Amino acid sequence: MAGIAVAVIALTLYAVVQYELPHGEPPTPNVAGAGKALIADSLGIDFPNSKLLSRVTSILKDAGFKVDVVMGRDVNMSLYERLTNYQVVLLRIHGGKASYVTASGEVKIINGLFTGVPWSDEFEELKKEWLGTRARPYHNPNEAYLALLPKFFLEKLSGYFPPNSTVVVASCYSLITPDIAKSMGAHGLRYFVGWEGPVTVEHMDKAVVKLFEYRFEEGLSWPEAVEEVNNELGPDPLKNEYLRIVSFK
Repeated sequence: MAGIAVAVIALTLYAVVQYELPHGEPPTPNVAGAGKALIADSLGIDFPNSKLLSRVTSILKDAGFKVDVVMGRDVNMSLYERLTNYQVVLLRIHGGKASYVTASGEVKIINGLFTGVPWSDEFEELKKEWLGTRARPYHNPNEAYLALLPKFFLEKLSGYFPPNSTVVVASCYSLITPDIAKSMGAHGLRYFVGWEGPVTVEHMDKAVVKLFEYRFEEGLSWPEAVEEVNNELGPDPLKNEYLRIVSFK
């Protein structure tokens, strides 16, 4: 499946799926992270796109953000733990999904986000704790990477995101279940943007650039920007997948 990044959640076209977080003591947001943005690109190991990185970096800087760009193997577990240090995050990565059978015999789907770190036996403990797993990109099953599971984002993220924070996951399957998004929402995330199923790299990259242009150059809200991207580009021409957005309040 050449040109496919792995990723998962299906949401109604153009609609914002909204979740209410549990009531209780309100979290303390990471105010220091306001005005900071992260672009993390491990997909560039297989599908580099320097023009996208330059364009999105320029858009964010023009909007007043301090931008950190992290590439390749440096997109690691430690970086994911520190996503809460940023108000805007773009993860250009592989994503994946798998099915498993519960003790009661129910078949469930779980999704994960790839790091750029090659799989090693030292990560076996993460598998036992359902924090991470070995994952292989569809286009090259001979390679194996560490991928992080929903429980990791719930238990290992450091503190809380800044107010009105957004994570854009440019991968397949980041929204095939809501679990990763909800895990970040529990840490104060406002918006999670991604794709439910598989998406071609070409369409995904084009959509990402358009998304940031609509949001920061045209001044649209994140939900409005997602809608405009879908209106302009339509679904992925090969995979029929639309960009989706989940919000938390």
